[in-house]
Amino acid sequence: MGFDVENFGIGLLTGWATAYGVYRVRHLISSVVQSASQQASSAQNYATQTADKRYINDVVQMAQTSHLAGGFTQLSEILVEPRFLPAQTLAAPPDDDVIRSVFHVVPNISDYPYLGAPYNLETLSIDDLSTGDRALALLGNPGSGRTTALMSILLRALGHVEFNLPVDKVQQRIDAEEAKLDDKQRAVRIKERLAIEQRAKERLAEERGQSFDTDADDKAGLHLFNRLMPVYVHLADINVRDPEFSNEVDPAEPLVRAVQRQMGRVAASALPRNLYLRLSRGQVLLLVDGYDDLPENERSRQLNWLASLMDAYTYNFFIVAGPSTGYGNLTSRLGLTPIFLRSWTDQDMERAAERWASIWPELARSRRSAASKPDGETIQRAKTNTRATSPFDLTLKIWANYANDTEAAGFEGWIRAYLARHLPSGQSLDLILPQVAQAAALQLDEGYITQAKLTELVTGKIAPEASATESDAKTKKVKKEAAEDTNAQAKLLAMLQKSSLLVNYTGGRYQFRHFFLAAYLASLTLKDATTEQLSNKSLLPAWNQALAYANLHRPMDEVVRARLNMPPDMLYQNALEIANWLPYTSLDTAWRGTYLKQLGTMLVAPSQYPLLRERATAALVGTRDKSVLTLFRQATRSPNPHLRRLACLGLGAFGEPEVVSDLVPLLNDQDGDVQLSAALGLGAVRTEEALTALVEAFTEGSEQLRQAVAETFADIPAEGYPVLYDAIHDEEMMLRRAAVFGLRRVKSGWALISIYRAFLEDEQWYVRSAAQMAFQELQYGKDNGPHGYPPPESIPWLTDWAAKRGENVPPGEGAIQILMRALQEGEPSIRLYAAANLGQLGMASTARSLYTALRDKQADVREAAHRALAELQMQIGESLPAPN
Repeated sequence: MGFDVENFGIGLLTGWATAYGVYRVRHLISSVVQSASQQASSAQNYATQTADKRYINDVVQMAQTSHLAGGFTQLSEILVEPRFLPAQTLAAPPDDDVIRSVFHVVPNISDYPYLGAPYNLETLSIDDLSTGDRALALLGNPGSGRTTALMSILLRALGHVEFNLPVDKVQQRIDAEEAKLDDKQRAVRIKERLAIEQRAKERLAEERGQSFDTDADDKAGLHLFNRLMPVYVHLADINVRDPEFSNEVDPAEPLVRAVQRQMGRVAASALPRNLYLRLSRGQVLLLVDGYDDLPENERSRQLNWLASLMDAYTYNFFIVAGPSTGYGNLTSRLGLTPIFLRSWTDQDMERAAERWASIWPELARSRRSAASKPDGETIQRAKTNTRATSPFDLTLKIWANYANDTEAAGFEGWIRAYLARHLPSGQSLDLILPQVAQAAALQLDEGYITQAKLTELVTGKIAPEASATESDAKTKKVKKEAAEDTNAQAKLLAMLQKSSLLVNYTGGRYQFRHFFLAAYLASLTLKDATTEQLSNKSLLPAWNQALAYANLHRPMDEVVRARLNMPPDMLYQNALEIANWLPYTSLDTAWRGTYLKQLGTMLVAPSQYPLLRERATAALVGTRDKSVLTLFRQATRSPNPHLRRLACLGLGAFGEPEVVSDLVPLLNDQDGDVQLSAALGLGAVRTEEALTALVEAFTEGSEQLRQAVAETFADIPAEGYPVLYDAIHDEEMMLRRAAVFGLRRVKSGWALISIYRAFLEDEQWYVRSAAQMAFQELQYGKDNGPHGYPPPESIPWLTDWAAKRGENVPPGEGAIQILMRALQEGEPSIRLYAAANLGQLGMASTARSLYTALRDKQADVREAAHRALAELQMQIGESLPAPN
């Protein structure tokens, strides 16, 4: 199953050479760098004569242009590194040998992700994804950047994109000092660093009872994705309805044809043989997009095809993009391991603004000369007030700020300017919007736009059947008018496709390039809709975002009232979804205050399930309404520690300087989790006053609080890195130990060397043990990539519980029965783990037993059962009724 250089040629080998070369450059071994360069050069000469290079060129071109600004700049020029969150670990008794993450205090609310966005959660990189399970479900909300993440993986696999580290003042200072040395002195420094790294790796191997292999260590820098053939496909392009595709046909055939549609003629003709060969050898990285873009009636059919493909070609690597709710078919039916696309952090949003600024002179150039780079004030304006903003909205905002071509303030001005830029010169946006809005509404209703359906919608007439009397004058007139109508819609679709606003899929079906574009345009058709029409649309999930945008054009009081009066489900989804509407409403919207008050009541109600408090907090952050700060500030004084914890995180997520005075006292809260939350909140505010308070907590706080502060400083390069550098050299043992936890999150060379030295040379074993753990994680990976949950029969605590009762845990249905018995018959801690596991494993058939557990005598068990039912609703995507 290894990498076949001879057949695949330049594309993958260049990716390999890049990754491997960079790794060896880190060791400063010039001979190996030269060898890698020679290999790459040789491969290039070879690949110019192969179809593989043509495939690489075409697929890279596709990836570079499949984004919001694809008609104006390449993706790699503006790309922000995507990061991923693994699913929560399976609930189990605590392991005393494992240090608990300080970020356990931050709730993971995947469908309302902005609460966790400002915090330095532990994430996975693209390279990390390659080290775990080989079948992943990449989950996220619309507008979160899942397609861009898939394209980033593709470009990374081919060596066409690198992600730079942030500006590091410590490394700059070290480099400046070394620049003053002569060549001999610098060589000594380099030799010392290499020796320390070598000693540390040998010591770690010895501690693990292994022998250290230098050659194997060097080759470890080659990531799996660099050795696979990346293939992207949208499920709308997989045509399994064709009569020639039967159960006897190879499931790869529809894939080959779909990929051929992306290629030029020459590359497409050579693709089948190469792709079949890679698939049969397990050498394909298949990136599957568009599951939640499909109409409901197509999803099952496409999943059946994908299941057949995975069964036939098991040893390839599959990554399938899907929604943050209703992903159970991907995980349970296909066995994919879920990972969640992490929301952009402050650094990500600043980096996006900076990268757009750097390419702006070329992007906005006229025929004769490049444009000027945006000035500092304009760039800062693009970076301001970006918390709880999706990548889609932020991209529109940055572009509008730099182009300065909007006719209205706010989101509507940004998106109208975006649409206008994509239209042909001389085409009036206002003139064409009604037609384009009808096409968008058609997509939301039907799943796709087709020429026939659009003609029928616009004209109100169905295309006429062939007349028995062709000479009939009336029939000829009708056919002529129909042809003219059809031609008009064909021209519209062709213009929108050429303008990069529409994507054409197999069978003459179209969708807007981004779902949010379709949602905004469709919302324009709701301006004059009746209350009944709005109510009908509000029942259709595809129209949720369009209803949010409708607030830009009309009052939505009746729809809001109707939603709030609907019976609640486990997630309170009908009520919480309205939080996503508030960023698109005016401050004087009639229902705004009443709605926020209802969310506040959900948060602070005395007898409330903790999960609903967490979801209410996340939804309140997503409203971007600063009046929410008053509610959070009051909640910091609640006697309920869980509520105080959420209040700290909510205040931090807004990032307003005024909340520092509320957070600082809670660094000394009697509850340890509240202390951690206060520290994280201060780190998210990042003012001088907040950072000063964090430094004090770093030097005087509890061990876990110091760890939280250190990991927070690791996310603040300008101010945090120097603090960590000083701390690892401090005389106080506990400060050095805490610093190690921060340094393991810093990817700079000086941080690695500091960990090596602490592991080898620190006088205190307590510091050395932390450094060893950090070094082992850096060397071998903390969890070796994302891994799915074990089957019930392999859950350690369950097999132990059954063994104490003189029973085995049989596989399959028998294991589920044992798990349900544990829920019913076990002691409180066992009942808690059983409830949690049933939800995490997606055992929807056990919902009745979980509802029964909501009446358990133990509050912890009731909470676990409620979380499990909510988890089931998240996975199956269908409402489960809230308990009475």
